[in-house]
Amino acid sequence: MGVRSEIKRGLLVIDSAALTDVGRRRQINEDRYRLDPDARVFILADGMGGHAAGSIAAETAVATIHGFLQLFELAAARLSWPFGYDADLPFEHNALRTAFRMANERIIEMAMEKGCWGMGTTAVATWIRNGTVHYAHVGDNRLYLLRSNRLELLTRDHTLVAEQVRRGLITIEQARMHPLRRLVTRAIGSREPFSADVSSLPLLDGDYLLLCSDGLTDQVSSDEMREILGKEGDLETKCRQLVTAANESGGNDDVTVIVLRNRGGR
Repeated sequence: MGVRSEIKRGLLVIDSAALTDVGRRRQINEDRYRLDPDARVFILADGMGGHAAGSIAAETAVATIHGFLQLFELAAARLSWPFGYDADLPFEHNALRTAFRMANERIIEMAMEKGCWGMGTTAVATWIRNGTVHYAHVGDNRLYLLRSNRLELLTRDHTLVAEQVRRGLITIEQARMHPLRRLVTRAIGSREPFSADVSSLPLLDGDYLLLCSDGLTDQVSSDEMREILGKEGDLETKCRQLVTAANESGGNDDVTVIVLRNRGGR
């Protein structure tokens, strides 16, 4: 189901829409997302674990991350930092890292309570403040920027195959067909030392942001994504076209997209 919302903060106007679909091969959609235009928070998670455990993990991650960031719009000065505060990082980076780590702790607790070993989720989140998008991710969910008709990948996949590409061990073409291309090396729910990658980017008038699960990127090329995002039309139509493209290319996985557009400057 598509959702559309709008943020107005001074000269900054952000439109948003989202769509999720189970695809053509799955019976359960383990993707979850959240749009909160008031808190300016947008989150997408892709669960794993099977037997509904992935859905629970994704929903828990989305709710936990959203709940923590939402508090900053209400009572930032009174919040505590359960994992400490890194003064060398921006406030928003500390908040995003804390939110992701809280989600990680909660999912580990749930896995122990339910005996669902392997329960976890990937996630990507954006938080727009003062004309800047702050973003965090774990796993292979992605964030793209379309600016001046150029599509740029802002996140870096936490997968075994992506790491091999970065090290020059295999080519991008080999990675696309690699049998282990979906094996993530970092996820929420991991007992390994946990951290989310966090960064920021000032927004310009006309920028588009695309948050998506691997159900899109495994099936649709970056050129096709750029073409769809760059066409005239509303955001709901762009979401439908992205999901349709994924399903027409095989629909091997559930797919979720969130599209944001800045139409009011910085």
